[in-house]
Amino acid sequence: MSVMSGIRGNPRLGYRTHDAVVIVPGIMGSVLEESDTPGRRIWGDTAVAKSWFSGSALRRLQLTEEEQEGHYGRVKATKLLDFATWLPLFRGVERYDNLTHAILGAVADKRAVREFPYDWRLPVAYNAGLLAKDALAHLERWRASEAHDRAMRLHPTEQGPAKLVLVAHSMGGLLVRHMLLDPDVAALVRACVTLGTPFYGTPKAAALLNSGRLKSSLGIPLLPARRPASAALRRDADDGLRALAVTLPGIYDLLPTYRCLVEGDTARHLTAEDVVRLGGCPTQAKAWEKRQLPLSERPLLSDDHQLLVGSAQPTVQSLRVENGVVEQLFTTPRAKGPAVNEWGDGTVPICSAKVPKVRPAGQPIQSHSDLASADEIVSWVAEVVREGDLSTNMPYLGGDDENPFGLETPDGAVVPKEKWPAVVVGGEVPPLSAFCYVEAVGARTAWKQRFQLESRDGELRAQITLDGPGLHRVTFQPPGGGAPISQLVLAIDPCLDD
Repeated sequence: MSVMSGIRGNPRLGYRTHDAVVIVPGIMGSVLEESDTPGRRIWGDTAVAKSWFSGSALRRLQLTEEEQEGHYGRVKATKLLDFATWLPLFRGVERYDNLTHAILGAVADKRAVREFPYDWRLPVAYNAGLLAKDALAHLERWRASEAHDRAMRLHPTEQGPAKLVLVAHSMGGLLVRHMLLDPDVAALVRACVTLGTPFYGTPKAAALLNSGRLKSSLGIPLLPARRPASAALRRDADDGLRALAVTLPGIYDLLPTYRCLVEGDTARHLTAEDVVRLGGCPTQAKAWEKRQLPLSERPLLSDDHQLLVGSAQPTVQSLRVENGVVEQLFTTPRAKGPAVNEWGDGTVPICSAKVPKVRPAGQPIQSHSDLASADEIVSWVAEVVREGDLSTNMPYLGGDDENPFGLETPDGAVVPKEKWPAVVVGGEVPPLSAFCYVEAVGARTAWKQRFQLESRDGELRAQITLDGPGLHRVTFQPPGGGAPISQLVLAIDPCLDD
């Protein structure tokens, strides 16, 4: 499929902007390496199944005591993710190559595009400072180039020299938000696009701090319960996920800041004390609360902001805590009246991705990771970058269906040879014509298997089994030609060990 196949009837199809573009990935979306050992990855490895089971990936990702004190440099972000990967609760992250390719087709020269990988474990504000420096340096280099001057001559505009266009997915939008708090930086930005950004956080971050005692939304343990004898007594085999999460400021910066903690018939905001009660670190919790205070009085977005909000996917929207254990709730509390299910993209609730007084450019029926990779979405991003007329040439983003479909898969790891459910919610389709397709991600031998969906309790369910470990993509193709919906699922062999 060509990059611009989703753009229909555009008379400016050949136009390419002379602006400079910076692509900012989401959490988990940057390859991380040890600074002292170039090439040794601690995140973005193809051996994701074994590392998650054994705990080796978790141990290497934890912040050291020096890093927790603000002394960074042990880890270096080298590039945007080049392999799909996975994190319990947050599920999977797809590669960003489709998004990058679409943007390259919308600029005057490939040197105008800059990818900004960052260490997503660290505070958003810290990474935002690095982003501002990197983006301004990129803009200065591009403006000084002969390619920029040539693009200006070919496509003269009233704008003058190039400005910045920021394209951000998920957590990357939070970096952009911090960056634009500086009016001098904001003045150099022509447009900013955010895809599935949790401006008000996600309850899954709170659940991650509680993950040592938590099961997934489908009742499946976050990591397989069975362990080889050599790993049975190791703390990092079962509780390593929580031990990792409590050290990472980046996870705390994703904690929900809206009224999400349900107590009886009411709901309230999380406090630092609540975060500690969930399993968080007291020092990190207080630092998170302090970082949020300056943001509460500042505007979230600028007038030239374009945002997409994923919709129709089963999404955790609030929490209840009983005896120190988090219960994930699929409803959004209201100030008046009962809580309602507002859905989301499977990771970010709609109530967090929307911003007051800013109308979303669209609410695609897509999962969180596909918001930065689906063909129709990256085509729309390319049109924003090239300064197309979105009032007449808006690519179809979906989201207009009266009965949209959602896809729910386990947000914890599964075990090969054991059945687990893929659930399709919403919509109306005869079960006999409904299927889920499962394929291995990154496998040397391509294969795809089809599973029949059956009607159960008003939902369509497929009982899926995987032959072996590894990362897999589950896809549901809605009838009538709608955009496919996919989720990533990790299978872990319980016999694996370091």
